[in-house]
Amino acid sequence: MRNHLALGEGGEEMAARYLSEKGLRIVDRRVRCKGGELDIIARDGREWVFVEVKTRAQSRFGTAAEALSTAKVRHFARAVKDYVYRNNLDDQPIRCDFVAIDINPDESVTIEHFAGGIAL
Repeated sequence: MRNHLALGEGGEEMAARYLSEKGLRIVDRRVRCKGGELDIIARDGREWVFVEVKTRAQSRFGTAAEALSTAKVRHFARAVKDYVYRNNLDDQPIRCDFVAIDINPDESVTIEHFAGGIAL
C-alpha cells in the first residue's frame, strides 16, 4: 500500500509541474471533499480547473489513461460540486481535466493531459 501511495503522490507532483509549465496556476492539492479527494485545483486564466491524476508504473493492469473508472468519475464529480458549493464558485467558469501518467519499464515517463476530459 505504501508504494501505491508514493506512486500516486509522485504522479501528482509530476502533473502539477507539467500543468504549471503549461501556464496553469496551481491553487491547491489533495483537497478532501464530500465524495472524495481533488488531486489538483488550478486556474487557467479565469477558469477554475479541477484535475484528476492517475499514475501507472506497470501496464499489466492497463495504461493510466484507461484507469479512470465510472465510479471514480462519479466520486470526482461529487467532490467538484462540493468544492464549488462550499467556495461560492457557482458563477465561475470551471473545467475538469484528466492527467494520465505512465512510468515505462525503461523509467521514462509519458504524460497525457486531457483538458476538459471529464464531463460532470
